[in-house]
Amino acid sequence: MLVVELLFAWMLVIAFLAFIACTFEDLESDVGSQSNPNSQVQLAAQVGQVHRFFNKAISGEPLSNAMYCTVAGTTAWILLQKLEPIVPDAKWKAAVVAIPLGVAVAAMIHIIFSITAHCGRTAGQKRFEQPIYLDVLYGHLLPIATHGFMTTFCITSIAYIQSNLGTLAGDPRLNHPFALPLLAFIWGITVGAIGSSTGDIHYGTEREFQDRPFGEGKRVVYHGKITRYAECGVRTQKDIVGFCAKFGGPCTGLTFGLIILFENYRTLIGMELARFLPVLPADLPFVPDVHFATAAGNMSAVWGIVVGLFIIAALLVGNMVFVRWVRKKYGPFVGA
Repeated sequence: MLVVELLFAWMLVIAFLAFIACTFEDLESDVGSQSNPNSQVQLAAQVGQVHRFFNKAISGEPLSNAMYCTVAGTTAWILLQKLEPIVPDAKWKAAVVAIPLGVAVAAMIHIIFSITAHCGRTAGQKRFEQPIYLDVLYGHLLPIATHGFMTTFCITSIAYIQSNLGTLAGDPRLNHPFALPLLAFIWGITVGAIGSSTGDIHYGTEREFQDRPFGEGKRVVYHGKITRYAECGVRTQKDIVGFCAKFGGPCTGLTFGLIILFENYRTLIGMELARFLPVLPADLPFVPDVHFATAAGNMSAVWGIVVGLFIIAALLVGNMVFVRWVRKKYGPFVGA
């Protein structure tokens, strides 16, 4: 049963890395105005609000994170092909070198795209008298790069662990069939999608729209009318990311981490209940044949679906109880 225990342990590691990855992904989108905040920043100058916000959205978060993670994963994979033969008895030592170098390459590309996007977008607003502040440009590049580095590093590490999961758990037959670059691409899209969908509701509107009542929502007429003044001068995106780090980032990371945790555990529990894991048939009093393996595989899928439905039902009930408690405690929303 040691293989099964190691599988569950590595899944916990993957879930923890997912939590860190999506936390920093959400904060990176805040400091660089990558997702929803970009609509307000982009429109601000057009409605007469000259500002000092960084404005770099190149595409949606899923596509941009997929690009950075794929670059990091591909670079790390190439380095692993060269370094692993040098240390065949401890291949993880090659990963310690290859993954950070691959992520560093992605971080440099991230910086280049951030510079060109911010300068290009701001220059396109010249008719609205929006200047390019060099201190804003220089001051935001390091926070953008470091937050993006953490996201890409965690995603690349997840892809490496998953592609070598069987080897790490003691049974190479459980290694993922997808190569590291492809897994990095898939996880990059996923972390960007979760950060965009969950993070958008916690991206710092309380900082950008301080004059609006809580719970009112942000009507289209307010878009662009950002609050430009902070406690110590004119507000920038660095003020917003500091605010979001208290709740928005961790909340988004928790969402992604729980999704990964529940999904992986659902699959593993289903495989264990159906006695499908490769370590389990060896304990049976007979030698399993192809028909047994097929039946066990089908039953593992059935058990996985059942466990997944149970998790969904528990989350729905918990959400209903929580929402009722919140509405009873804080009253109806403004305007309701």
